[in-house]
Amino acid sequence: MTPGDAATASTTLDSTGRVVLPREVRRRLGLAAGTRFTVEIVADRIELTPAAPPEPALVRKSGRLVLANTGEPLDAAQAVRAERDALAGRARRA
Repeated sequence: MTPGDAATASTTLDSTGRVVLPREVRRRLGLAAGTRFTVEIVADRIELTPAAPPEPALVRKSGRLVLANTGEPLDAAQAVRAERDALAGRARRA
């Protein structure tokens, strides 16, 4: 299958309202445990849309700024600029 191909699979709603997405669906969309979704009712269908992943955060470890490991590609320079801008904004408000 190519990324543009439609995929069809069946699953079941359990007694607590949970639905398990089939492995092939999770694999093709790159979904992992903890992925958040927007749930919409459109006509007589339910649409699940994966929410955008949170922005990578810089964390301090041993006095150094370190990018949190998200497993996602990112622009490290942009993350550092955003952190500096946030720190500057807090300093101006103080």
